[in-house]
Amino acid sequence: MGHIFFIMWISWAWKGTLLKWLKDSDFDFYIPLSYKTREIRNTEKNGVDAHFISVEEFKKSIENHEFLEYAIVHGIEYYWTKYEDVIDNWIKKWKIVIKELDIHWLKRLKKEKTELNKDYTTIFLNIPVELLKSRIEKRWDNISKDELERRISSALTEEKEARLYCDFMLDATQSPEDVKKEVLQIIKSKLNK
Repeated sequence: MGHIFFIMWISWAWKGTLLKWLKDSDFDFYIPLSYKTREIRNTEKNGVDAHFISVEEFKKSIENHEFLEYAIVHGIEYYWTKYEDVIDNWIKKWKIVIKELDIHWLKRLKKEKTELNKDYTTIFLNIPVELLKSRIEKRWDNISKDELERRISSALTEEKEARLYCDFMLDATQSPEDVKKEVLQIIKSKLNK
């Protein structure tokens, strides 16, 4: 069997940088594409950056229980990862999979797919809430107090749950290079067991 490394994060914790570096590295990882119902952007290619499908196709896949995880963003855009893309097509073929995962889906996976518990390792990228607040305020100088508080509250909940459910908590205040090194050390140590 292969192995999945689920990457979870608090916003602004180098997640995008880390995943891009892993995708571009020489290590033999498979990073499954997400399925999305939003409009494809000019800079994106269907089947390269993601699979862009209709809402009807998405709903049919939910009915057929084809997803490993999914999310409905802003009540209008659907994102998901097919179970077969990760488990059937890769894990059962001795591949190493890197996948983003929301803490909500980790909890659900641990409860509903206990047979997979030995097949994955979870890594949470964490930053202090004050740094998160500062980064949000720099990006959105006109963010409302309510929206800022909602994001902070959500981050604190995610961090608390990550401490209960994740195998590793990494300090993402380090440089992106140091975060990458730590992730690779975790991956190598797990694969050498």
